[in-house]
Amino acid sequence: MASALAALANATATFQVAGTGTVTDPDTGNVMAAGASVVVSLFLKAEKVGYTALPGVDVVDTVYAGYAISPMALDPGIVIGTTGTLTFAGEKPVACEVVEVRLPYGAEGLIGGTLAGVLGQSVRLVARG
Repeated sequence: MASALAALANATATFQVAGTGTVTDPDTGNVMAAGASVVVSLFLKAEKVGYTALPGVDVVDTVYAGYAISPMALDPGIVIGTTGTLTFAGEKPVACEVVEVRLPYGAEGLIGGTLAGVLGQSVRLVARG
């Protein structure tokens, strides 16, 4: 089933998640966990948030909130703290971090299952300024 928001897609995010197996660096011989890229199409709303990090240091972050629409169910490896690259509304790509993922009442049950099945999973990303 496609998301009811599919026609409103305005962003694409690429996340690095854990893959299966290991890889060996050819230069050093170090063995590392394999990674995989996950590309997600999103419908997001952007909001600039300003705050004072330290006296005299003002920071402006951009918070993106919305829904994953393709795929509608996010990869289980995408959790709070996962970083990626976000392209929003044709702007240049920015580094982002997942700060909230999935609906607060879950993806099962009457409310969560209905919303996740019609709209997609809820997600909130932040691009640090």
